[in-house]
Amino acid sequence: MRLTDLTARIRDWLPRQSPMLNLCIVGGGRSVQKIKDNACSLDSSATHWESIRQMDRHATELSQVSPDWAIFDSIQSIPPVPSATLNFFKTEDWLRNSGTCLPESWEVTSDSIAAILARILAAHELVLLKSTLPPIEAELTQLMDMEFVDRYFETDITSASSNQLPAVHRIKFVNFRDDNFAEQNLRWSQTD
Repeated sequence: MRLTDLTARIRDWLPRQSPMLNLCIVGGGRSVQKIKDNACSLDSSATHWESIRQMDRHATELSQVSPDWAIFDSIQSIPPVPSATLNFFKTEDWLRNSGTCLPESWEVTSDSIAAILARILAAHELVLLKSTLPPIEAELTQLMDMEFVDRYFETDITSASSNQLPAVHRIKFVNFRDDNFAEQNLRWSQTD
């Protein structure tokens, strides 16, 4: 999706949401897919961090589209009541310095990064914007097999960490290409 299209979709979708902190982890899109396609000859940790940097570039680009949008690079920098309607979050420095131990591999994408951030922030809801909805009856493991979410996502949302992070109570997918932004809740069993 081009930046202008994505911006228009965001502006159309945001007013439909309940008032809350909207914190956006931007995926890498085609540029990260190119990194992944060439990854066979590169170190997985190096490609992981290059992908994270690309995601941060996209977040910075999007945050500059509207004066109502802001960007943050640490949890501490997010004000208790943000004035922006949409807040983007750059993840590289936070991931490197926060003690968050996610695998440095293709097992982790923006889905898992958003999930762990949602748990750290004690978010009630995690929304994953996708280009389609998953099959209605699909279990979480099937979604991982289909690469609808990354391989680490289940670990991220179901395991109790050493920090005893709270569970996210609701995870929903939104078809961002659908004119009505069709939604579907994820079915999974919470174990913590």
